[in-house]
Amino acid sequence: MYLTQVRFDILRVRVPKGVFSESGKIWNRLEQEVLPAQTALLLQKNGLRVARGKLEDWRPIRALLDAEPHVTTGQNAITMNNGLPLLLELHAEPRDQLLFLYRPGGTLVGAPFRMSTNVLRIEYSVPLHDADALEIEMMPEIQLQHLPSSNTLRRPDELAQVPVPPGRILRELAFRITLQPGEFVTVGPSPAANEIPYVAGALLLCDELDGKRYESMFFITPQVSQTGRSDGS
Repeated sequence: MYLTQVRFDILRVRVPKGVFSESGKIWNRLEQEVLPAQTALLLQKNGLRVARGKLEDWRPIRALLDAEPHVTTGQNAITMNNGLPLLLELHAEPRDQLLFLYRPGGTLVGAPFRMSTNVLRIEYSVPLHDADALEIEMMPEIQLQHLPSSNTLRRPDELAQVPVPPGRILRELAFRITLQPGEFVTVGPSPAANEIPYVAGALLLCDELDGKRYESMFFITPQVSQTGRSDGS
């Protein structure tokens, strides 16, 4: 059995509100019909949009981004081994959040998450039928900080600790995509991210700086390498 190492090159692009969510000029350079229609519709209702691109698509996309005012970018590379999930941190500072989630059946639910941060969870594997490709499954995740447990009085001589509830992996919004060498996946905001402030896309991809609203789009490019056999050969 081969040990698999995956390097994820991640570019985050932050722009003023509406550049990604209300315009198609970046999205039109990408393959948008990469997900089943029902999955894509559910993600869009929750403020998220997904597409696949090729490295040759990047030059015209870069030119469009360079023409936009007030664009900031951040880039890093993370290497993962043997299927350990990548948790891509979207907001470093914990904050109180309220999430509204549209479920596949059409119902809308909501829940508060006190002192929480947001990540994009990326699980991946190499398909058995195509050793050069990478199948990734991505989903939002809300993580609670390790807050002290509160004490509840059971009897005069006994205190019980009430555990802090765990975070929430939004598997209802999971999507799966297969990438060939030289391809990347993009995750950005849909129009709902600006219309409904508490859906997943708004919490993960939109923020406010100096009183102005901004939104982010992620370009994620994996590179797979085989690092040897688990038996040491």
